[in-house]
Amino acid sequence: MITTQHIEEDLSRAYVQAIAARAGVNLALRDRSHDYGIDGTFHQVSYHDAGREESGFSLDFQLKASINAAVDNQHVTYDLDAKAFNSLVERAARKNTCPAILILLVLPENSNEWLALSEAQLVLKRCCYWTTITGAATSNAASKRIIIPRSHLLTPEKVASLIQAVENGEPLQ
Repeated sequence: MITTQHIEEDLSRAYVQAIAARAGVNLALRDRSHDYGIDGTFHQVSYHDAGREESGFSLDFQLKASINAAVDNQHVTYDLDAKAFNSLVERAARKNTCPAILILLVLPENSNEWLALSEAQLVLKRCCYWTTITGAATSNAASKRIIIPRSHLLTPEKVASLIQAVENGEPLQ
């Protein structure tokens, strides 16, 4: 059996795949053998007389999954690995790069509750939240606490609006 961390990662990838499919965007997930901080990319697809094609507007993401995120009425609090935090901060500070967001799948503490299925439905418990990481790099060696508004739920509509913001040159909100 694979590790619990790999199961969490696979569930986060499945969640993002389902969201991307419903959003009608092309999804590229990175090969796990080379992890350089970006786990995947959402690619906008547009329709032209000749058919559908990738528009050239995209949004990169780093994907995390955890049972250790604290969720209250308004926020999700998570201790992000310091290296990952600094990588996203540095990327955000560079001009003319493809924007990148952090996506966090919050899972129930009990692994038996992560997934349920029947002939009628497949249920992946809890959900993904997204955020941008900007500001100053951390000097912490282990982790940096981040706070994500609960309103930053990753939905198909949100993925489409984020890519639309990229196309329009607007901040990701």
